[in-house]
Amino acid sequence: MNRLGVEPSVTRWTDGEARFLDWTIDGVALRSMVPSQQQTPLFLDDAVWREAAVETLRRLLGELPGDFDDGRVALLVCPACGDLGCGAYSVEVVFGDDVVEWRALGWQTDYEPFDGLDEDGFTGARFDRKAYETLLGDLLSNYRV
Repeated sequence: MNRLGVEPSVTRWTDGEARFLDWTIDGVALRSMVPSQQQTPLFLDDAVWREAAVETLRRLLGELPGDFDDGRVALLVCPACGDLGCGAYSVEVVFGDDVVEWRALGWQTDYEPFDGLDEDGFTGARFDRKAYETLLGDLLSNYRV
């Protein structure tokens, strides 16, 4: 089983920066496993992003449908606008009795179908369902406050 977590992080670009909580898998930042490390989770340190963070967490918990027509959930998005038209790294989230799997991480936009896997390091992850739901539930509580 893998261990899902979050850690404070920052990304910078020419005219700004974004502070956020970055996904970690077994202590390694998810952003370090993809080619475009400018993309961030929607857990930005800004009240404007609070609603988006709540929706993302609810999608990852299976409470809302995915971000894309095929049911996939965006994990890393454009930090400037969060628009899926800019592209996002998305995953298929599969729930089992005791396990939650993130499968087939890859680059996707909202105007084209998903066309394949990212081959740059992330091959999928399996999380203990109870630990997964506890972490995401705690994050959800923090963003709802």
